[in-house]
Amino acid sequence: MITWMQKHKKYLVVTIWVSTIAFVGAGFVGWGAYDMNTNRATSIAKVGHRNISIQEFQNKYSEFYSYYNQLFDGKMSEEKAKELGLENLAIEALVQENLLLNFADDLSLGVNDDDVVKYIVADTTFHVDGKFDKNLYNETLKRARISPADYENGLKKSILLDKLRHAINLPTNQNDTNLMAASFLMQDRVSIQIVQALEDEIKVDENELKSLWETNKNSYKTLTEFKIKTKFIEPVNIDVNETELIEFYTENKNSYKDPWDKILDFNDTKEEVLLDYKQKKTKDVALKEYLKIKKGELKLEDGSSVALENDTSLPVDELKNAKAGEVLKPVEHEDGYLIVQLEETIPSQVMTFEQAREQVLELYKTEKEQNIVEQKAKKLLETGFEGKDIGFISRDVVSAIDGLSDTEFSVFVSKVFDSNNKKDYVMLNNKAVVYEILEQKLLDGEKENEYKDVITQNISYLKNNELIQDLTNALQKRYKVEHYYKR
Repeated sequence: MITWMQKHKKYLVVTIWVSTIAFVGAGFVGWGAYDMNTNRATSIAKVGHRNISIQEFQNKYSEFYSYYNQLFDGKMSEEKAKELGLENLAIEALVQENLLLNFADDLSLGVNDDDVVKYIVADTTFHVDGKFDKNLYNETLKRARISPADYENGLKKSILLDKLRHAINLPTNQNDTNLMAASFLMQDRVSIQIVQALEDEIKVDENELKSLWETNKNSYKTLTEFKIKTKFIEPVNIDVNETELIEFYTENKNSYKDPWDKILDFNDTKEEVLLDYKQKKTKDVALKEYLKIKKGELKLEDGSSVALENDTSLPVDELKNAKAGEVLKPVEHEDGYLIVQLEETIPSQVMTFEQAREQVLELYKTEKEQNIVEQKAKKLLETGFEGKDIGFISRDVVSAIDGLSDTEFSVFVSKVFDSNNKKDYVMLNNKAVVYEILEQKLLDGEKENEYKDVITQNISYLKNNELIQDLTNALQKRYKVEHYYKR
């Protein structure tokens, strides 16, 4: 059993561990109005006989929030989350999971305490020197602000879902492999002609430019500005005796590990421990100053500055939610800490045409250039073209040719094999590649053996993904779904 769980560990950790830790980062999330019937006060929905708790919703929402925050390079906001409809995405994901959990219950699949214990004990996240460490387990969950009971209950659901997937897994057969191999290992000999726009072909029409701004003006806004006062707390310069340092290291030793997740010896990481210790002492000083300022016992120096919402050195998210006059908790800044007081927020507003002109012009030229290139490509297909024979291409070949970078060539190859047309064109930003397939053939058996595992994995993923989706659609008719909220 433990071998099976470790093999499928990736499915389990993602649903529980990531969402749990992400919950701490995203914080409490508010959503629409709720039915406050006492029987429903702790749930947002019921699927079959299973309730979806508010806590589960918070965790799932935060999992999505964390994922999209990474996609947007840390610039995710609540406004963007609403625009993307993250609340609905989180709810629908939970509904689908609970449809499958109901089905697993009906199949008499189950997860007992031994399953959970075996998984936790085998999870290297909680290992010290290669062995499970209960203190590390409790400490890790404590830092993530989740109780062992809540974590283990969530883990039971994830293990049960994975058991269901394992139970209904569709195996691959030879026909599947042959079809996928034929698609994946096909070679095409192609002739191509690269098309680009000449600089003098791109004419700027001011009326068209203004019209483009009118259509997209809500996308061109000034940055939110914050009028602030600040106080910088210099890093403390203190003498630290080794006893204090060892005590600090002992309390925080799980933060000092080598690339193999083994805790470093004090002497091997002494300099890093010293820096962290001094940073902690600087933070203590900063917090004392912060409390004095907040109580009115100390005032920030006269003189204000204006910060923009894209200033990554400041706590911009906190400033957005702060009120005029509010003093924010100290944040790390350069080598010390910074205390910030908000005086005034100047909201973002739509730019005038003159303010936005350069940005709009860039979009205008890009669209003009792409339109010119596409028209040229279409004309070549209609009138005929004399392309350059570049020989055989296949999905696994990555090589640059004159006029195309490695990345552009890879995109081109992918588009060719995704198309059913013998002659066509592929748009690549500011250029197009017009092509004609001259000949086709399959790669040899050696190549098929080389990619056997990849092909099998792809087949399994596609078949079972489709199976789960079809099953979920069918289960929607089998189990009643009740929503206790207003979207």
